[in-house]
Amino acid sequence: MNTISDKVLNKIKKEQIKPLPIWQFRLRDSGQWIGLGLFILLIISALGLLWYFWSDGPWVHGGRLGFGLFFGRMPLLLLSVIIIGGGLALFDFRNIGRGYRYSVLKITLSLLLLGLILGGSLNYFGASQRMDSFFSASPLYQNREAYMKDMWQRPNEGLLAGEIIKIQDDNNFSFQDFDGRTWTVDASKALWRHDLRAEINLRVKLIGTMDGNNFIVQEVRPWLMSGGCAVMESAGACQMMK
Repeated sequence: MNTISDKVLNKIKKEQIKPLPIWQFRLRDSGQWIGLGLFILLIISALGLLWYFWSDGPWVHGGRLGFGLFFGRMPLLLLSVIIIGGGLALFDFRNIGRGYRYSVLKITLSLLLLGLILGGSLNYFGASQRMDSFFSASPLYQNREAYMKDMWQRPNEGLLAGEIIKIQDDNNFSFQDFDGRTWTVDASKALWRHDLRAEINLRVKLIGTMDGNNFIVQEVRPWLMSGGCAVMESAGACQMMK
């Protein structure tokens, strides 16, 4: 009776099967490692941009929280990239060397932790802002400023963004939102963040209450927030968040 090993040896002799040269295995492994690195880089970049998009939304201020404020065209696209890239990276890692020895949960959590740390670092040090500016040239890309305008242009929900166009006194000014509507603003009880003060053409975000064509402000924040600091449009300075 022929054993399995005998059958295998006979098949090798009959079909003249030869082992593949080692360089082919090394080339395959190198390609998989390069692919894994590219997938991880894609995840980190997408998380950095997503962190940048979400870093100064209305949910950060006044306790406003709603899933509708978290998602838009670009955040949903970035989340899709992260999920697809993560799945491909997981598949690639499991097929490299001894990657099969690690559980799917352990690999997934490691990728997520790495992505969050490095993606957050990209946002904090301003790399996400530069990526956003670079991709803005593409007609398919909605930059963060356009996304923020959508999120903050909600006067019925107490959110308003635009620029100061006329100052009556320290506590009252005229304000034009990004849709072109003019408001009379009462800031007598407002908290001005980052040492802001009323200036003509200063773009800010307002949190308060709408009353007809009037807006009673509770809090004034700078329009641009980037990498853990507020960029003051009048001086181009950067102040840490407070």
